[in-house]
Amino acid sequence: MTRPVYGLAVAMVIGTIALTLHGCSPRDDGPITAAIAKQVARPFRWFRKPTVDDDDIQPMVRRFYKIRGNRPAWTHMNGPTSNAQELLEELSEAPSSGLLPQDYDFDSLARKSDDLPKALPGADVARARALAALDVSLTRNFLKYATHRASGQVNPLQLPADWHIKPRQIDAVKLLADAVEHDWVREALDSLDPADPQYRELRDALVRYRKIEHDGGWPAVPGGGTLKRGSRGPAVLALQQRLIATGDMGSGASGRFDPATEAAVKTFQSRYGFDPDGIVGPAVLEQLNQPVSLRIRQIELNLERRRWVPDSLQRGRLIEVNIPSFDLAVREGDRKVLGMRVVVGKQFSPTPIFSDEISYLVFNPYWNVPSKIAGEEILADVQKDPDYLQKNHMRLFDGEGKDAREVDPSEVHWDGMTPEEFKYAVRQDPGPENAVGHVKFMCPNQFDVYLHDTPATHLFSAEERGFSHGCIRVEQPKQLAEYLLRGKQDWDDMRIAAAMDTSTNLTVTIPEPMPVHVVYWTAFVNDQGLVQFRDDIYGLDSLLDRALRSRRPGI
Repeated sequence: MTRPVYGLAVAMVIGTIALTLHGCSPRDDGPITAAIAKQVARPFRWFRKPTVDDDDIQPMVRRFYKIRGNRPAWTHMNGPTSNAQELLEELSEAPSSGLLPQDYDFDSLARKSDDLPKALPGADVARARALAALDVSLTRNFLKYATHRASGQVNPLQLPADWHIKPRQIDAVKLLADAVEHDWVREALDSLDPADPQYRELRDALVRYRKIEHDGGWPAVPGGGTLKRGSRGPAVLALQQRLIATGDMGSGASGRFDPATEAAVKTFQSRYGFDPDGIVGPAVLEQLNQPVSLRIRQIELNLERRRWVPDSLQRGRLIEVNIPSFDLAVREGDRKVLGMRVVVGKQFSPTPIFSDEISYLVFNPYWNVPSKIAGEEILADVQKDPDYLQKNHMRLFDGEGKDAREVDPSEVHWDGMTPEEFKYAVRQDPGPENAVGHVKFMCPNQFDVYLHDTPATHLFSAEERGFSHGCIRVEQPKQLAEYLLRGKQDWDDMRIAAAMDTSTNLTVTIPEPMPVHVVYWTAFVNDQGLVQFRDDIYGLDSLLDRALRSRRPGI
């Protein structure tokens, strides 16, 4: 995606404004105030497809001017104010937040500032109308830019995706009123950025990757064979140049795959979610050869998502499960105290993005098989093997309630039964074969999604771990249980181990509910300060990208 260069326009606009800056006197306001009253009363017509845009912003524009009695906020009869200059400077820096000046009518503001009628006798009416139009446009774009920086350009709850975290909210009108009253436009806008350190680190990464793009990007690494220690030739030279471009390797491209090159490949692999073996095979080569523009866009999309998440969800003790990186982190403030791999939902049974609290644990849980799984999978298994339920310690019931009656599987006519005809409930007893393992971490939610142990521990060795029906399987259930039960009387490590070694069903509340946030970051910065990229496994990057581009024809 190409981006226009705004430096010349910025200089032109700011230069024009600088020539007209004067203090604002009440006697200057009258003609502009009258013109603003007429302009904000007109219906607003906008021809782009709206996301969180002008159609949403216009009611705020009216509210702002109603509070002010339609007095101008950015202009007086001598021209734009210093606050207007500061806002234009801020809009020119929108790319540093992954936003575009053109979305805030930067070029139009430049023209309106240049084309103001001269302050001549008899020209007051025309000048007042032009200044009013500029004032209203500056107000609209402050409110839009503030909203975008605070809570994003897209309302995630309106996307066709399983995102169920309510976005950040601000009172942009009050913010604007305070900003123009106290002359702190820049400070007001900067205060809107998420407090999450990840946001700032991703913004810094965006600057670095834009510089790489400005300097010509990185070279493609030729395919045709595996590159590893001992390889040499043009392909290795291109590989080294590619790794140097992103800082995975220092200087010294020689065309020989030496220990320094192997270490750099391992760093690159760890940044992209591969097990670092230092060998460049087809999958690693594919990631190496993705263009820098794709990585820039990936960072921009993740900055947008970060703006959706309230600051309150980033503070204190919490568990974060990042779906694209297939991992879980327990954090205390900025410190990661426990981490592990997880298995998440398949592409066609995705894990939803939501926030809740773990309030209790269940040792040796029963598994109440979801009706969809029972009808589509268990039924087929029983039709192949009539003893399937017994072999897997599963029982059949005529319903899901407490009063449901157990049914003898031998009395059921399985042959020819379709999933739609399967009306039974299936429950698996506690034990080593139980699908949810020896412990389940309960965060009651509308999706019936929870964290749990699993007997299928071999799945954690896979690099891509989208295998479940939506729930989250954790690699180290005992360690997570120990952390959550810290401080609970009589629940030391030995008792937890003993509880998991039995088949006795037992529910235990935890001393303090633990927030758990299931999120979707495909670009982030790890605890070592290294920029990480992951595949868009559910297509949510593509979905967001389309939503943003739909209102920018030709981009």
